Amino acid sequence: MKWPSHGANPHYLTEKMDLPPVTYDLSVNVNPLGPPKWLKEEWDELYATALDYPDPGCGQLIRVLAEEEGVPGRHLLAGNGASELLMLIGQLFAGKRVLIVEPTFSEYRTIAGTYGCQVKSVFLTEAEAWRLPVERVVEKATNADLVVICNPNNPTGVHYELDELLFLLEHMKAHLLVDEAFYDFVEKEPTLLPYVKEFPRLLVLRSLTKMYAVAGLRIGYLAGDPRLIKKIAAFQPAWSVNGLAQTVGAQSAQDHEFRRQTREFVKLEKERMFPEIHRLGFTISNTSVNFYLLGGWPNLGETLLPYLLEKGIAARHTYNFPGMDGEYLRFSISYREANDALFETLAGWSV
Repeated sequence: MKWPSHGANPHYLTEKMDLPPVTYDLSVNVNPLGPPKWLKEEWDELYATALDYPDPGCGQLIRVLAEEEGVPGRHLLAGNGASELLMLIGQLFAGKRVLIVEPTFSEYRTIAGTYGCQVKSVFLTEAEAWRLPVERVVEKATNADLVVICNPNNPTGVHYELDELLFLLEHMKAHLLVDEAFYDFVEKEPTLLPYVKEFPRLLVLRSLTKMYAVAGLRIGYLAGDPRLIKKIAAFQPAWSVNGLAQTVGAQSAQDHEFRRQTREFVKLEKERMFPEIHRLGFTISNTSVNFYLLGGWPNLGETLLPYLLEKGIAARHTYNFPGMDGEYLRFSISYREANDALFETLAGWSV
């Protein structure tokens, strides 16, 4: 069966199979705790900010981000989600040579194709525990203009060490884009962002929608050398980021306690679930974040995925992750009831 791309919209899958909507959507990888409590309590007041023209320069948001990240505001650009910023980067590098470390977020390849880029890949493998092959990346990047790496990676959840990424910066002539959409799910929040002050060829992309479960607001930001940021900003439409997103983004970026609570919840759920899933004969990627890659059985996209959907559970298939061919499924760490439902269903399938 040819499965449609679906991301966080499992109705594409259930409609394909003529099934009712799922009960548990484990294909979406946002915070299982939902939005912060303050967002719900202050919603009426925050909503008022959505009705006026927004600040085209995202001044308040940029000031907060600059203080939080320890970089001057001229190094930062806010966007209508990380997806818009990726499109702007695509415009800057249109027609250039792009190297993507895969399997990873499929939008990198899609956007590169949209802007006529020449795309090559370095593939991660399960045999190497999905680790970053830095020597192969450097070798393959010899003629590249831009190298794209997701850290922690989607869909594996594996995060790469700072020394590995610095090695790339020191040994490559290409620009390096590091997508840190899930960095704040990792203990101690490892990041390359402060290094944009030292490496003019470095770009670091962030999302504020994953950790704070506000995907509908569309808010992300990009860090880089001010000259590079200025070139990218030239492609951005005026009033790109709405007022509500700017206000919620600024408050969210300062909520360190919510991030800590989230990491603790995810850690405890993984410690509770993963040993039991391993005992069923599955493999699990060495994830540092709120999602993981499930393998260990042949062709899970054709065998396990339909079974899960019939039981009311959605997983993320991997047919549009180059190099995976549907052999794996990606699951999010969700709330406890959903996680338990998944385990019971996996146990029933693997008997």
